[in-house]
Amino acid sequence: MSGTAGDRLRWARWEADRHAAVLDDALRDWKVLPAPTPEQIEADRGLRLLTDQILFRFTKLQDSLGERLIPATLESLAEPSEQWPMRDRLDRLEKLGYLDVDAWLQWREIRNRLAHEYPDAPGIRHAQLLAAIEAAAALVEAYRAWDARLDAAGRGSSG
Repeated sequence: MSGTAGDRLRWARWEADRHAAVLDDALRDWKVLPAPTPEQIEADRGLRLLTDQILFRFTKLQDSLGERLIPATLESLAEPSEQWPMRDRLDRLEKLGYLDVDAWLQWREIRNRLAHEYPDAPGIRHAQLLAAIEAAAALVEAYRAWDARLDAAGRGSSG
């Protein structure tokens, strides 16, 4: 993406805000439900759509943060991070108070596990779904804290 560092940060925040808002709405809808069983989720179109929305936005928010907000935040802080491996970028942002590396890595692991289907193991699928829903809520919270830190520093309002 072209533009200034401030432009890139604004666009990264705008994108992350959109995914976080939809994810937050879906999580609120999930929380008011009685805990559905795997069979109930499979049988109920609305529950399937809701779980798909949560999983999709969990993935999209991670992508948005990793591909755009991490580099844009570091660039806005004048960190020479373009050639750094992702782990070094994460470590630097943790040191600066923007994220928790262990949590980030756990969210990535949960996301990676979602890619594996277990047609003959509904219990495993359900456990992965519940872990992803919990992780999605934590990811939204972490992004909101990051966003507030950027606001406090006067960096690239997401408007």
